[in-house]
Amino acid sequence: MTASTSIRSLVSLRELPRLPPEILQLIVESVLPSNTRALLPTSHSAVRTLLALTRVSRVTYSLASKLLRQRCMYVETSRRLSKVLLCMDRLVPSLPPPSLSLRNITSLYLAPFETTLDDQPTAIWVRELFHEVSQTLRRLVVHMPFRSLDLPDDHLNVRPILREGFEQLVHLEEFVCLGEYPALSTTKASTDVWRLWPELKRLVLFEVPIDNHWLWWNVATLSRLEHVVLAKPTHLSGTNIKDEYFHKLPPDCPELKRQIRIVLYGVAYEIPTETVDTARWNEIDPEERMTVERYEVPMPFYGDETPNELVTGWIRRGALDGTLWKSKGERLGPAKRKGEFT
Repeated sequence: MTASTSIRSLVSLRELPRLPPEILQLIVESVLPSNTRALLPTSHSAVRTLLALTRVSRVTYSLASKLLRQRCMYVETSRRLSKVLLCMDRLVPSLPPPSLSLRNITSLYLAPFETTLDDQPTAIWVRELFHEVSQTLRRLVVHMPFRSLDLPDDHLNVRPILREGFEQLVHLEEFVCLGEYPALSTTKASTDVWRLWPELKRLVLFEVPIDNHWLWWNVATLSRLEHVVLAKPTHLSGTNIKDEYFHKLPPDCPELKRQIRIVLYGVAYEIPTETVDTARWNEIDPEERMTVERYEVPMPFYGDETPNELVTGWIRRGALDGTLWKSKGERLGPAKRKGEFT
């Protein structure tokens, strides 16, 4: 091929019609599953395709990188966490800067610890990550071994380091804590860390005592909270949930006027319907502003998973694909009616 032929070929390519950005956006978005709330692991084929699209053109780069930050931030090891931090400030000089930094993450799955929380480098990385994404992060799913490090044994100050990171997430709207309660109290701060997020709307907590005063105080005073999942709750017998919630604040407080949904998750034998105290619910909550449900996680005929593993896995799947907030359980109350188990 002569030089003149190459030049003519290049000119003809430049003269080809370009697809409008709106069409390119539809093409890039079609790579992802139809479920718009699904948070995808890095092994998913859609994630690999989006990564490839960031190298195709400037337009596809912008669109694909935005979707990667919204739908594909799945950090399941400390090694991957360290790599994310290394890339946090990385820019591409030849490309325009609409949203090049990883600071624009909006949804995140984070499980960087192995068997123990007593890992100071990983804790520092978590704090740094939360500092970087605190302005944009709206949805967070975490799985950390909080029980593995008691306050008296925290000689490396891991708990204060982690707490400092979590405290920065003031724009968080959805928080799912898998497997264990997020116990991050320190000698200087005893408040539940999720209580510090004023924009919180949806919340999942594991193994929380239902009769705890501060649980219902925090739920009542977080004015935007609308959906609370309590997985494998304890001290359920003899506790009147509506009595606890509606009597934490004066009856005329606007926080008590909102609709709120409480769902108790567990395997079949863990949350017997008869243990839920529904006395005076019609009197306490005549307008039914609070809905209380019991959701029974199915147990397989065969398998060696513990109840905690079963419930954790079930909620993890629902939290990552967004179906958790749509699932219906058995509605409890004096005039009890049964919903569908999905």
